[in-house]
Formats: sequence, structure tokens, C-alpha cells
Amino acid sequence: MDTLRRLTDGSMPTDETQPNDGELRYQMRGMGALTNDERAALARFSITETGPSPATGPLSVDSRSAERAARAIELLGQGVAIVESSGEIVWMNQGLSRQAPETMRRFADCCVDAIAAWHRSKSTAATLRANFRVGSNWFETIMTPLRRNDDARAEGAVALLVDATATRRVQDRLDAIDQAGVELLQLDADSIRALNAAERLRALEARVVAATRSVLGFDHFEYRLTDRRTGQLELVFCSGLVPLGIGERIFARADGNGFSGIVATTGQSVLCPETDADQRYISGLPGAHSSLTVPLRLHDRVIGVLNTESTQPGHFDDEDRIGAELLGRYVALSLNILDMLVAERCETNRVIVANLGREAASALDQIAEDARALLARSDNDAMQDMAKRLLENATKVDELLNGAVAGPRGVLGADDFLREGVRDPIFQGQAVLVADDEEPIRRTVRAVLEQQGCVVAEFGDGTSAIRAIRERAATGRPFNLVISDVRMPDANGYEVFRATKDANHATPVILMTAFGYDPNHSIVRSSQEGLHCFLFKPFQVSQLLEESHKALTAHAAR
Repeated sequence: MDTLRRLTDGSMPTDETQPNDGELRYQMRGMGALTNDERAALARFSITETGPSPATGPLSVDSRSAERAARAIELLGQGVAIVESSGEIVWMNQGLSRQAPETMRRFADCCVDAIAAWHRSKSTAATLRANFRVGSNWFETIMTPLRRNDDARAEGAVALLVDATATRRVQDRLDAIDQAGVELLQLDADSIRALNAAERLRALEARVVAATRSVLGFDHFEYRLTDRRTGQLELVFCSGLVPLGIGERIFARADGNGFSGIVATTGQSVLCPETDADQRYISGLPGAHSSLTVPLRLHDRVIGVLNTESTQPGHFDDEDRIGAELLGRYVALSLNILDMLVAERCETNRVIVANLGREAASALDQIAEDARALLARSDNDAMQDMAKRLLENATKVDELLNGAVAGPRGVLGADDFLREGVRDPIFQGQAVLVADDEEPIRRTVRAVLEQQGCVVAEFGDGTSAIRAIRERAATGRPFNLVISDVRMPDANGYEVFRATKDANHATPVILMTAFGYDPNHSIVRSSQEGLHCFLFKPFQVSQLLEESHKALTAHAAR
């Protein structure tokens, strides 16, 4: 076995027969003599031979040192060699000699390119790297020049071959994640604005789930976002995991909230190789034995977590962690873009209505002033009635504009409908639950439904509504219809929906939300599980009655 050895002034012990004048030299030490051609080739690079040969006799160095050096060189990557500018490999260790011919050819080509670069410019880095692929394997070549002295022209290269297949696999995976992330962010603003809340999130969910499965290889996972008001970790997207039960919640707190709470609090990923051995684990996948939880980072802020689980112990590693953290950043950015588009839409509508209100204010004031003057001057009953209607309508338009500026609230057309008193027989005697923390809305919905003949139970919070749903179902007389707001302080719309379906799967549910705002993504989740429909505030009373009619008709047909 041959060994390449580098000698410098004072850097390594040398043979007594070798001068030690500070000149950079290399020696070949081994048990086999070189041929004259090999000796001549090496001499061009100031490489000399010591070892048993007719000229030198027995080895002139400690054989144990030579053996250790030989073993060390064999442990360097997949091979070491000296290559001259023509591409000829003038020496190689056994590791390189075992490589395929194509690998050796590509290795030599990299060295030729490096030597040419050193020839072109003295400022070229002393160590160069190059990558190439042979079949399914990737290799990296690390090269340094061989010179007679620091100012001399590079006459060859000492090169190390390293198998970079694993590193390249990781890089390819990260590139795929990066590409998937870029696609997540390619949201056309005009198209997104035209979609409602459920449609927007469904479009994003399809991309997120597909990317998580394809580029990360995860089958059982969930994404949760932190509600900044309550600190609760709300489920956004879920695939293959069992969701928490109704009333069960986890928060961005380190204690008692599983790995998700820890990660959301600290911003540090948690890789658990065996969940049975860690008391902090909260079950999500039946039979799970390992899990990985990473933060969703939006710039320097943690806005949620990605949690994935497996039935196999030790299924996840640092490569999975790095990939999940990278994709998590893209998911956080895409969700933030959606939120900004919703906020922009809300603000745009508010500004438009405010401008309209200002423009209409003077005209409405003038109409009201003329109506009051007409009412004061005229003795004609018909003119008096017309003046009163003008005043009423001007006041009503002003209230509607002011209400629209304040936000999307209310049931439009309720006053006229209640005056007309038209009834639909399908509503007679139907038990309906209405839940909304805004009293004017739930009272209006209740009044409309009661006018139709429904028996309405009204609740201002989700917890009371869920309790009533369960209690009534326990008596064998479940509600015929449940209408709930999406956002209430104690329970979101999905929890009301889920409680209704758990109590009696046949009961239809309608959810209400403002401008499509759905912070807990209740509409998307419940739509996947049988939601009848959702109404965006403010909605027409005719729309409320139409959807309620459809829901009750379908319920009666079961």
C-alpha cells in the first residue's frame, strides 16, 4: 500500500537522508517499488520515493508510522489522487482505484478544470470544489494545487473524492420544498378577492396538504395557528390526525399543552423518537410512537405550529425537522397573505361606504329638511303621509350607511319582512337554536324565524349553546336546525357545529361570519364534515329563509 506524504520545514519528521531546507516536497512511502515511468512522473511534482527497492534497500522510516499514514489516507473520502494538467492520474490510493472508470474520468476532468483556473489567475482560491453525478450517485471533488513554491505555476492537483449523494439528496429535498413554498405564495390578488372565506382557504389548504405530503413525506399532520387574543392554538389544516374533542383546547403555553404548546411558546422544534416515554405528548394519531413539532414563523414571530406523527418509533430525524421548518415558514407567509387580503377587502369596503356616506349626507339632510317643511306647511293628508315617508326613508338610509361604515352587521330587509308577515309552512313548529354574541343579530334572526312559526332558543355564547344542544338531544328531541356565528368569545363556530353533529348527525347547521372573516377556519373544517351552508354578514333576510328552508326540507326527508 502506497502512501502520499507532505513534508515541510519543521511540520513533519523527515528521514535523515532527506534535506530539510523548507522547500515543499512530497514523498511516496510503501512496500512496493515504483516503476521508472512512475518515478519520473512523480519527480515533476517534487515527489520522491522511499521504500524497499534495489537502490534504497529496507524502509528508512518507522514502519508503524508509515502504516498509520497509509491507513489515514485510505480513510479520506472515497479516494485521493495526484492529477497533472493533462488529466493523467499519476498516483492514487486504493480507495480511488476501486471507483468506476466513469467516476475516475469525471474526477480527473474536475482536476483539469481546476488547474486551468489556477493558470488563468493567481487570485483563484487555493482550494476549489466541483460536483458531478455518475448514475444515481453524486460526488464532490476537493482540489488544491501542487507548486514547486508559492509563486510557481500549478503543475498538478492533489484531489480528494467525496461521496456527496446523501448531502445532495438533502439539498434536492430542500430545493423541492423551496419550490413548493414559492408556489404557495403565488396567490393572484384579484382571484383571491373574488373568493369567499371558505373558497380561499380550500384553495390554500389543497396546496399546503399536497406540499406536506409530497415534499416532506408526512401522512399524519396538522397545522395550528395561535389566536393572538386568547393564545389558543386553533386547528387550520388536518390530515390523518384525530382532532381534539369538543371543549378540549390547547394553548401556546409550555405546561400542559403538549409539544405544540411548548413549540408555540419557545419557538424551538421538538423531535420525539418515542412518545410513550414522554409524558408531555398529547395523543393525536392512534398508535403513534414518534412525533415532530416545528414552529410556523412569520419573520421573527411564531404564529403557530406544524405537528406530524408516525406509528413507527424514531421515524423522524433532523433532515425532516429542517425541511418542516422551511415549509412552515412558507405556510406562515401564505396564511398571512390571505389575512392581509381579507383585511384589505374589509378596509376597502369600509372606505367606499364611508365615502358614499359623506357624499350622501348632504343630500339626505336636504331631503329630510324638505320633508319637515312640507309636513309643517301642508294641510293635505296625502302630502303629510308622503312627507312622513320621506323622513322615515331618509333616516333609514342614513342608519344603513352608518351601520355599514361600522362593519358588516345585521340582517338586511328584516323590518319590511316582519311587517309583511308572509309565512312558509315548512317552518311551523320547528325547533331552532340561534347563537351569536351580538344581541341585535340574534334577536333579529329569532324574530324572523318566530314570525315564520319556529320555536327558537337564543344564546349569546357558544358554551351555553353547546350545552343546550346536548341536553335537548339527550331527551330524544334534538334541534331541527342550528344557526351559529363563527366567532364567539368562548367557543368558535366549528365547536358548535361539531357538538351538533355529535349530538345528532342529522341536524343541519348554518354558520354566519362577517366579510368572510373566519379566524379559526371553522367554515373550511365544518364544510369538510357536512356543514349545510354559511352566510356572510350582512345578509338578506330572504337568503336566511331560503337556506333555512333548504336545510329543514332536507332534514325532514331523512
